[in-house]
Amino acid sequence: MFSRRPISARLSRCGLRTVRICCDLHSSADVVISGGGMVGAACAAALAKLDVTKNKKILLLESAPKRSIEMKPEYSNRVVALNPSSVNLLEKIEAWETIAKHRYNPVYRMKVWEACSDASISFEDPGGQPLSYLVENDLVQKSLNAVLEHCNNLTVIYGRKVEKYSLPEDAHENLPETDVKIELDNGDTVETKLLIGADGNRSLVRESLGCDSMSWEYKSMGVVGTLELAEETENNTAFQRFLPTGPVAILPLSRRYSSLVWSLPTNQAKEKMNMAEEDFIAELEKSLWDGSNKNELVNTAALGLDVMLKSLVGERHTELPHRIKGVKNRAGFPLGFIHSTRYVGPRTVLIGDAAHRVHPLAGQGVNLGFGDVETLTDAVRDCLRDGAGLGDRSYLLQYESSRQRHNLPTMFSIDSLHRLYSTTFTPVVLARTLGLQITDSLSPLKRLLISHAAA
Repeated sequence: MFSRRPISARLSRCGLRTVRICCDLHSSADVVISGGGMVGAACAAALAKLDVTKNKKILLLESAPKRSIEMKPEYSNRVVALNPSSVNLLEKIEAWETIAKHRYNPVYRMKVWEACSDASISFEDPGGQPLSYLVENDLVQKSLNAVLEHCNNLTVIYGRKVEKYSLPEDAHENLPETDVKIELDNGDTVETKLLIGADGNRSLVRESLGCDSMSWEYKSMGVVGTLELAEETENNTAFQRFLPTGPVAILPLSRRYSSLVWSLPTNQAKEKMNMAEEDFIAELEKSLWDGSNKNELVNTAALGLDVMLKSLVGERHTELPHRIKGVKNRAGFPLGFIHSTRYVGPRTVLIGDAAHRVHPLAGQGVNLGFGDVETLTDAVRDCLRDGAGLGDRSYLLQYESSRQRHNLPTMFSIDSLHRLYSTTFTPVVLARTLGLQITDSLSPLKRLLISHAAA
């Protein structure tokens, strides 16, 4: 279907064949994924590799031009903490082998503490398995792009923006008679039986569905960068400290380098990004070690509980953040929250940031998106195996129900944590301090938290 020649948009056809598409071309595909970022590309690869889609035409639309991703010796400032379920997905679609050939770092422990009291909590898998794996965004994208190029039933269009999505008007039908119509910015049109919106938090697909969403901005930014440690060391522990201005996280990349994610009010974030390197490091070290925000009344009140818990469970190993020598590649991005009230519509479904956007304090953003991919892939497989038509609303609703049951508690827990630790009000500080102390002493509860984060 994508074989006519001439001008404008270039296609990268899986199977390493390149073709062009002319203007005013009308074409069709069984499935169209809009958005070729990490989640969209993973979805395209996962669907293309299903046994039931071998004879289906799958199209991935990416508005950005095609680029060659070359991994440099120095680390990128944007990384993801992939949980075990995300790694399993990447292994299943044969993307993890590219990552494994380059670099990643397992995280075996996590230490969390706050600035207003001495309370802290540590996480570690009882079986000694990694809690997560730190990988650069570019490397994940590179590995997924490599997979896409070897899927013979998949076509990728780069550098083409969507002007409009026209959804079926018989939306009340379980399987609408008409298809979704997609109009591209060069005049081409594509019709599809199933449209998957993976087009980010400003999703045109979500807007076209007309569904409501809960959203707000945190009026803060995430400052990111690559930290050089003062000396080489075993570096497999992630550190996070909650400050009244927002959390600061140090994530291990290698024996010598870590990644920084520091949430700050927008004006402070911009100031930090423009600081001289020495001044920035001094401010960062202060955010990790400074005790000026500690509430001595809370610490005194919590001391008795701490002594009792230690007598029951014993002393716990305390690991401290490593000293920092340098910082490179500082940048910032705005922080916000979005959750679409619906993930599905007529022959249409949302995944990733198009459906939900969350604060980065728990590192769950891309993991939620990859979880969407896994569940949606299962729904499409079941739909075709049962002989139903692509886009059958009953199967899409199963996806929506399953993912909302997982995503909503996760997202609101993260948002609640952010708000809980943004205040210095003494009764709140005392309550969260006692709660953290008790949680840290209850191994079954911590295992439950680890299990949910890994799913």
